[in-house]
Amino acid sequence: MADLSTPTKCLKANSDVLTIPPSPFLNRLGYGTGVNVMQLIRSPRAGQIRSPWALKMLNKRVKPCKVYTERLKQEADLLQRMSHPNIVGFRAFSKTKILYLGMEACDLSLGDMIEKKVEDNPEPFTTKQILKVALDISKALDYIHTKIQILHGDMKSYNILVNGDFQICKLCDFGVTVPLDENGVFDQERAGKAVYFGTEAWSAPEVIHGGTITTKTDIWPLGLTFWEMMALTPPHTQLDETMNDSVDDLNNTDGSEQVDYFCEKYGTRPPVPAYISESEYAHPLALFFCCTETSASMRPHASHLATAAADMLSQDLGR
Repeated sequence: MADLSTPTKCLKANSDVLTIPPSPFLNRLGYGTGVNVMQLIRSPRAGQIRSPWALKMLNKRVKPCKVYTERLKQEADLLQRMSHPNIVGFRAFSKTKILYLGMEACDLSLGDMIEKKVEDNPEPFTTKQILKVALDISKALDYIHTKIQILHGDMKSYNILVNGDFQICKLCDFGVTVPLDENGVFDQERAGKAVYFGTEAWSAPEVIHGGTITTKTDIWPLGLTFWEMMALTPPHTQLDETMNDSVDDLNNTDGSEQVDYFCEKYGTRPPVPAYISESEYAHPLALFFCCTETSASMRPHASHLATAAADMLSQDLGR
């Protein structure tokens, strides 16, 4: 299992010279737009076992693009500035022949865990597991919102890494962050041409319909992540089974009409699955509902969310 703590001191770029084998000999951990994330098992040194790294590298199958290169450099710069136990740790950045960002390797992304659970044991994650994600990731968001003054910009289950049985959760993928001003509002002057990116299915109402982008724009998709852990599916990707005849009609339409149906759901709060017990999941449901308030002003700040999650977790552990 990977190290559970983020080093307080970051390694300098190119401080550890690596020999990277061809991609087919690397284990792929994940991928994103224009990039792949590969696991590198480093050769041991005398009397020292070295932990594996996760390497984010440009996808060679994608046409070279300056945007992807700049995103990778921006992410490397950010990770070198950050030091928090719930944010993936920086390891190295190479600008040589092979451009890569080296990070600490964690066990699995939450998104991958959800997919695996559907295949192996399609039962919702436990209340304690959901609350642990809420606690750890809220702490990470509070840190980047207040100390680094950035918005993550692409909160979702695939950008949360989990070690062990939810021993610690870490936020990753900082390639599309945008700056915030002292009030926690998207700072267009500092951003220049940068815009809020996001992933539509997780995007807040102010992103879908237009509105002020603030720290609360990261809180909405975190709330949807709690929903994912109960529903075991990305938000707005399944037909609402309570629609009865309407669902049958939609199933008989062509693909474009189904796409329109799902797109209309973006920026809305998905219904709680019928099989989720309101008593058993009272705490995760409370967090889900407060994080997915249509009005951004009604959503909690990350610090308040972390405090609430910690209190709920202590109550559950005390039972």
